[in-house]
Amino acid sequence: RVLFRSEQVFLVLYGTGIRFRSSLSAVRCTIGGISADALYAGPVPGFFGFDQINLRLPRSLAGRGEVELAVSVDGKSANAVRVSIR
Repeated sequence: RVLFRSEQVFLVLYGTGIRFRSSLSAVRCTIGGISADALYAGPVPGFFGFDQINLRLPRSLAGRGEVELAVSVDGKSANAVRVSIR
């Protein structure tokens, strides 16, 4: 569940294989059909083989409820998931 209480809201995603991306711009994320900026996509410090993506969520998502989150890295899509945004 994501809450909008301040001016900027971030969502941190965890996975594997993300660190091998060709560039940060090759990380594409959409939430409810709206693009979200990936500010970081790479290794989690101190956790071998564990990666993360830090997303800045657009304010236009506030109050949307349950929406689909889609992520692709270098054109390879991860399984879509649903997140609840308040």
